[in-house]
Amino acid sequence: MELFTLLPDGNGLRSRIIVHLADFTTDGSDDPQSLDEAFIDQCVVRPEDVSHAFWRANGILIVKVRGDASIRGFLANPRALRAIRSFNLTHMNRGRNAYQASHCYSVADAMLD
Repeated sequence: MELFTLLPDGNGLRSRIIVHLADFTTDGSDDPQSLDEAFIDQCVVRPEDVSHAFWRANGILIVKVRGDASIRGFLANPRALRAIRSFNLTHMNRGRNAYQASHCYSVADAMLD
């Protein structure tokens, strides 16, 4: 499972970002009804550049962002970046797995550069 992906989208880019749902709710819960959609829309250049889905496992949110400007905006938002880092750390700490060595805080930092 890749936690952050960049994919071609016609002449542009799209991304998929997997995070803890609790980092994107109004009350810090894992309740999809508490999703802070206004915050997610504020992370991108245009609200139509972002969509989301809930992973079949409770507590995981998949955010899909289109367009390089909106992807940069999402990654530049301190709360969103903290959520990416938090999920990466959780994934690293799950014990031995195929991705353990490749996920770390610097992934998001490198993308910002």
